Amino acid sequence: MTVKVNNYNFNEIKKHNLMNVIRPVGNLFCKTYYKVEYIGLENIDRKDGFIIAPNHITEFDPLLIAMASKRLFYYIAKCELFQNSLLAKAIVGLNGFPIMRGKGDMRAINYAVELVRRGEVLCIFPEGTRSADGMPHEAKSGVGYIARHAAADVVPTAIYMEDKDKKGSKVIVKFGEPIRYSDMGFTDGGKTSENKRVAKRVMDEIVRLWEECK
Repeated sequence: MTVKVNNYNFNEIKKHNLMNVIRPVGNLFCKTYYKVEYIGLENIDRKDGFIIAPNHITEFDPLLIAMASKRLFYYIAKCELFQNSLLAKAIVGLNGFPIMRGKGDMRAINYAVELVRRGEVLCIFPEGTRSADGMPHEAKSGVGYIARHAAADVVPTAIYMEDKDKKGSKVIVKFGEPIRYSDMGFTDGGKTSENKRVAKRVMDEIVRLWEECK
């Protein structure tokens, strides 16, 4: 399995099964280390390709999202995590792939688009990095770009933690109603401002859901 960032094969889509192997442990983690409650699961109970867009609090967020469904999700991970070969193998086995943040990494972005076009589920954190204070912050335009070019719905998702640094803390993962591609208002011109507008709309909905969890 090729895992080095510079050699990651963005030309071939593979689905790895490691998440299903660790699923029993993941479910146990969600019941013991955190006390996780899922709301709105019906909003991700679908067979087509779409985007799940959560706020980002801890390194465990991808696992919290993955345990909500038996479907295998893909997710974007910061390239720094791929510098450790063992960690990189684990991330790839869990269907994660690297992105160089802040550099307009179109290989990763276009790979994400193709995944969704092929009917897969992509988890992307619109903020692009973890929140230091646990609160949702401004979104990058990437989620808008991917939604546009994949013609995909976006499921805004709030992750709320009472105390991210405390074992046994209550966690609520709330999946909102999908923002339909047909309602995003994209035009044929392909303006960058439209991607930013959609990203803001997604983040505004995440904030609303997050406030409801408090």
